Amino acid sequence: MEAALVIPLLIGVTFFVFEFGNVLYISNTLNQISREAARYAVVTPNFTEEELINATKAQELVPDIERLTITIEPPIGTTRSVGTTVTINVEYDYTPIINPFGFFNSSNEWAPKIRSSTVARSEVSNA
Repeated sequence: MEAALVIPLLIGVTFFVFEFGNVLYISNTLNQISREAARYAVVTPNFTEEELINATKAQELVPDIERLTITIEPPIGTTRSVGTTVTINVEYDYTPIINPFGFFNSSNEWAPKIRSSTVARSEVSNA
């Protein structure tokens, strides 16, 4: 009787710890990607989004690169001078690994977004 009460609780706690660790890993990874992207953006006069993603090695770090969105302010291709503020926002559509009882459908409309942002000043001019 005691095992029937305790085992589901232990399984639930184990799943929670596993999922929390995964979210923490993704969050830390997004922080790293946004910092690397900001550093690359402020020291490179002209770059493309593909070069930015390659410089951050995002393909190797996140489980599914298609769910990763990087936005840059000011946008790529606009003129910026030394000292201009560059903001990098990274967003990832997270889908939990564990889907108990099939409560969540697979359309990912409900999926939470994990975000990270970094602000830096440009060290080079592209004018």
